[in-house]
Amino acid sequence: MGAKRAFLGATIVGLLTVLCPLHSASGQAEAPSGVSGLGDPALVPTEDTLETTYGLAMGTGARAGAVGTSALAYNTSNMAALRTYHVEAFSQIIPGSKSNGGTYWTIGSSITDSTTAKKLAMGTSFRGVFSGEGRRYSGWDWRSGIGVQAIPQLGLGIGFRWGRLSSEWQNSERIGPSFDGVTLDASMTVTPIPWLKVAGLGYNLIKTYSALAPQMAGGSVALAPIEAFSIGGDILVDFTTFQKNELIAGAGISYVAGEMVPLRFGYRRDNGRNLNQITAGLGFAKGKIAFEGALRQDIGARKETYLLFMFRFVVE
Repeated sequence: MGAKRAFLGATIVGLLTVLCPLHSASGQAEAPSGVSGLGDPALVPTEDTLETTYGLAMGTGARAGAVGTSALAYNTSNMAALRTYHVEAFSQIIPGSKSNGGTYWTIGSSITDSTTAKKLAMGTSFRGVFSGEGRRYSGWDWRSGIGVQAIPQLGLGIGFRWGRLSSEWQNSERIGPSFDGVTLDASMTVTPIPWLKVAGLGYNLIKTYSALAPQMAGGSVALAPIEAFSIGGDILVDFTTFQKNELIAGAGISYVAGEMVPLRFGYRRDNGRNLNQITAGLGFAKGKIAFEGALRQDIGARKETYLLFMFRFVVE
């Protein structure tokens, strides 16, 4: 136990050591992106944050049922719900060509530990972001979270995010979105009966004035009538990206075949950008090793494809 605690602590300290000299924590100073002057709402920049293969494949994430590194990404109040110690490496890709602005991709790793301390879980993740002219920003993003399982029926969590996603400049003007500062997430999950979870979620509670880190709140419900099967859905409200509040909603189903092959399908609706998206995921897990892939595909006028690949090592 001591070795694991030291490993996680060293990881967090190491990240702070790397990041602290780069930039002091400061709030985002630019005005909200909004839709003014952009014409097509689908061109408004989308949120850029930690994603997992589970969350991407499950529509909007099925956040009430997220555990492990997915709980770190979407719902820190679930981090201590299961006894896990996961180490993951991941890469997200949005394929592109020179004609549509080039390829967007991220690479990073996550660690979550809910075994060292009883009723308490911690996690951290760091990723680099690289994008072509279509998105016009790049940088890094660090996230840490703490989850407490106060009683078996109630989990509480808080997440801390520090990022520096810098827009490109042209003729002394920004030509892309940016996020430079710190913000917080908070969540609560209630489990009234073992197979039902209900979560309340708040994201970027410190306003960032950036479409890459919008202020959002909402709820999620997840049902797992048997261990191998779950279904969940989320409703989120984006308060800051557009000139009025807009809904993001979706749902997904997950089935683990033969206790080794996770199969996931979902749907996501982004009302502000007028986007409909279908999602899917496939993986293989055996013993302490797992590989997973997930896809989110726009349907309609915009044809962006999101791909996310993950390798996981289960410490115990």
